[in-house]
Amino acid sequence: MGTLELLYKRLPNRVNRFQQELLYEDASLIVTSQKIKPSNPIAIDGETVLDNGFTAVWFVFADLWHDVGKIYNLENVFTGYYCDIITPMHRAENHFEITDLFLDLWVTPDGSYQIQDNDEFEEAIANDWIQPDLAGKARNALQNLISEVESGAFPPKIVADWKLMK
Repeated sequence: MGTLELLYKRLPNRVNRFQQELLYEDASLIVTSQKIKPSNPIAIDGETVLDNGFTAVWFVFADLWHDVGKIYNLENVFTGYYCDIITPMHRAENHFEITDLFLDLWVTPDGSYQIQDNDEFEEAIANDWIQPDLAGKARNALQNLISEVESGAFPPKIVADWKLMK
């Protein structure tokens, strides 16, 4: 399908541009893929589940306050879901934009989870990079996502059913 540019905003003023492979798009969802370069690897129970060069298939829903990254290791084995708490996406003609609200959730294939980057979120609040009303929306989005995981409603069907093209 080609590529699509993501404008990834991080408060207070960082903007990164990522060219991503466009896999699917409709009015409510954009699905892209990219090799990732996280700031820090994530290990769960001694196993690295997110690291440089891993593949992420990103599901960015038009009206949700989070995205879902379906993560595959270097051998293309599914390792879990990385969910960024974000503002709902904004679409433009040749790109889409999201603003990262610092909080993240890692969900393992068995449905257990870990909150990520809470320290960065608290730092953003302390530095007035994120205003109290937006911080409240971010906390609510994280809690709603955790509730979905705990109730078994996560991941969305399209995410669960998506297969990585090897």
